[in-house]
This record gives sequence, structure tokens and C-alpha cells, in this order.
Amino acid sequence: MTAVLVGVLFLTATTAFSVGSSLIASHFSGDRPQASTLLAGVLLEVCAALAGAGIGVAMLPLLRRHNVRLARAYLALRVLECLAIVSVGAYMLAANRELQNYDLLIYPFTASAGIIFSYLLYISRLVPRLLSKLGMLGYVVLLVGIPTALMGFADINTGWGISFLVPGGLFELILPLLLLAKGFSVDSADLDDAKGSAR
Repeated sequence: MTAVLVGVLFLTATTAFSVGSSLIASHFSGDRPQASTLLAGVLLEVCAALAGAGIGVAMLPLLRRHNVRLARAYLALRVLECLAIVSVGAYMLAANRELQNYDLLIYPFTASAGIIFSYLLYISRLVPRLLSKLGMLGYVVLLVGIPTALMGFADINTGWGISFLVPGGLFELILPLLLLAKGFSVDSADLDDAKGSAR
């Protein structure tokens, strides 16, 4: 059930944030912007934020078996990511003004949380280690892309700058599909339960 929940939340977060960002961009780039478009975009991004925080909550019982501090750090970063998205959305609604490159304010939390999450998946073997490695690579690449974009060397949303999003995007697509199809590794979960019983 946890695997299904996390898979659904991942897909929800990715889809809602993508659609929400597109609506926000279309609102500020249009000749006759409508308040309803901006509101819908912000609400979808808030939905994505809540889904991301939900992933942290849902994964805490599994991840803390392997490293309590990192599991709590992952949850904390997911909550901070959620608060950042909500704050940015509230600002744009209140000021009716686009916050340029606002995703660069959010991605540091996303990347840091993703690195921790992928590492915990790697050591726990809850998913294939190759997928965990893809996650770690993807979020490190995203983390490198943030200062690159801030210094003006690339636009992380267009052109070659999109390459900073590709590995992490693949991870966030493959992982939920795997979880929905096969769930977490039963062997790993059973091993952890056995260790807990022995203690």
C-alpha cells in the first residue's frame, strides 16, 4: 500500500507542477491574462507541493529503519519544498506579478531531498540499485544546474539547460511506474522486519 501511495503521489506531483507551471507562464505571457488561469496554476502547484510532502510522510517509516537522521532530513526538506512553493504561489496571487525563475528557489530543496531519498533507496535496496543511482545522478545534476542558471549560463527550462532536468525527470517517471507495477523489494522489507523482531 505504501508503494502504491508513493507512486501515485509522485505522478501527481510531477503532473500537477508541470501543468501548473505552464498555466502560470501562459497567464503572464498572454495579452489578456485571466485571474482564473493564474489561480488554477497556483492551486495545481500547491497540490504538487502537498503531494511531495506526502511522499516524505509516507516514506518515513520505511526509510528510518536504515538511517533515522537522513529519513527525518528528507521529510524536513520535503516540507520546506512545500512551504517554498506555497509562498511563491501566494506572492504571485497577491501581487499579480510573475516571480522570475521562481523554480530556482524551489529546486534546491527538491535536489537535496532527492539525493537523500535516492541514497536511502540505494542502501535499503527497496528498489533496484541501478534506479537509485539514476536518482542520485539526476538530483546532483539538478543541484549543479541551479547555480549555472543563476549565473546566467543557461536557462534550466529551455534549450540545452533542460538537460539538467532530464536524469531526475526520468527517475521520477520510472520510480512511480515501478512502484505501481511491482512495489518495493519484498526481500528487503522482510529482512528489515526480521531484524526488528530479533531486537
